[in-house]
This record gives sequence, C-alpha cells and structure tokens, in this order.
Amino acid sequence: MKENIMTTVTLAVPAIDTAATSAALKVTAKTKVVLNDNVKQTKSAKSVVNFVSSLAFAHKEWQKNAYTKSNNELYKLLAECYESYLAMCADNAKAKDMREQLDSYINANKLVFNKSTHTLVKIVKCVFGDTDKRRISTYGIVLRTAFAKGLKAKDIAAFIKDSGGVQEIKLAKGNALTAKAKAEAVQKFLAKKVLAEVSSEGIAETLDASKVGQQVVFVATQKANGKFVINAVTNSTGAVNTALAACYSVNKTKISNKKVEQKAAANDAAIDSAIKAAA
Repeated sequence: MKENIMTTVTLAVPAIDTAATSAALKVTAKTKVVLNDNVKQTKSAKSVVNFVSSLAFAHKEWQKNAYTKSNNELYKLLAECYESYLAMCADNAKAKDMREQLDSYINANKLVFNKSTHTLVKIVKCVFGDTDKRRISTYGIVLRTAFAKGLKAKDIAAFIKDSGGVQEIKLAKGNALTAKAKAEAVQKFLAKKVLAEVSSEGIAETLDASKVGQQVVFVATQKANGKFVINAVTNSTGAVNTALAACYSVNKTKISNKKVEQKAAANDAAIDSAIKAAA
C-alpha cells in the first residue's frame, strides 16, 4: 500500500519596504502638484501681463482722447475767465457794469470772500463753484501767474500746456521767493537810487552807530507841504526784509528789465536766478 506524501513548497517573495513605497508615492504626488502649480502660475502670469498690457493701452487711448479733450475744454474755460477779468480792468462804462454784475452775482449766490481776494479768484469761484477749494485755488494761481506775465487771453491754453499743466504752475508758484530772497534781489536795484538824505540827533541816538552801512526802515508821515516827518526808525532784520519785499513787488518789472541788462553786462547768476524764480 502506497502512502500519499504531501510536499510543502515554500516560495520566496521579496519583502515589501512599506516606508520606501510610501515615500515614492508621496514624491510622485508632490511632483504632480508642483507641475500643476507651475502650469497654473504660468497661465496666471500670462493673464496678468495681458491684463496690464490691456489697461496700459486703454490708458494711452484715454490720455490721447478723453483726457486731452477734457483739458482743452478746461483751458478754454480758464481763458474765458481771464478774458472777462481783463475786460473788467478797463476804464470805461462797460467794465464798470461788468464789475457791478459780478458783485450782484456774488451777493445773489451768497458767496463769501475776503477783502483781499483777487477778482480773478472770485470769477473762478463763480464759474467753478462746485469744485473743491484746492482746485479753485489752483486755477486762481494759474490765471494770476498769467496776468503777472502780461499774457493775453488767447495765450492762456498754450501757456498752461507749455508749463506742464495747472498743477505744475501751482507748484512753481509755491517755490516763489521768500521775503528774505526778495530783499536780496531788490538790494542791488536800490543801491544807486537816492531819494533823499536826512540826519538828526534823534535818529542817531536811536540806531547803533557801529552798524554803519546797514539798511534801516523809517516810518514817516507825509505832510500837505510835501515834507515828510520821520516818526520812527528800526534796523530790525524782519522789518527791513519786509519793506524790501514790498519794494520788490512794486518794482518787479523794472527789476526784471535791470536783470536782463546785468546778465548781458556781468552775468550776475544770483540775481538772474532770483528774478527768474519770482517771475
């Protein structure tokens, strides 16, 4: 009798490194995510570039068309304001009537101004009444600057464009000379001008004798007989600079003309710079 013999066969199966497999899976997954992110970022970058380029083009079109048209219309309005002011400055019945009508308009619309407010600013306020105060101030400065330069109404638009716009004119005006700078600019102009020579013990006693050559300010009263009575005298730096600055304002045109002559003769850079900045 044959016996059934059962044979057991053992198969060698390589061990699975669970940790290594997990790491490999993680690396593969991470790589796919990174690749996907790179694609998304590339598309996003292209999207931003296209978006910015589109806006830049739109800005150029706006600046060339709507912006330029708007500015031209603004300059036209300012020129008309300026033209009205020049008409009001005339010495005739029409000019007087225009001034009275402006006052009536101001009163009817309950607009309030200081006594020192320039008529150009009043006109601008009447025309641009719903504009903020800073814009009103800017437009007023632009037109007053044009008036100081002796420009005509037809020159206003070109003046503003050539100056870089209303804001540039305002900024330039903000760099105007201080009282001290005006004093320095006018000193050479006054150096050779002698209106009168006076002397008295009272004046000598008031001033410091060691400050010979320095400028002083007299407070005088004009009399009916043409003489002047000196009431006070001071050599205060502030008082002298203020008085010279006032003199500068009154004689600005003459000083400017003198500046041209000096530049041709001696090229005085300091005076040239000061007058040019103030003009």
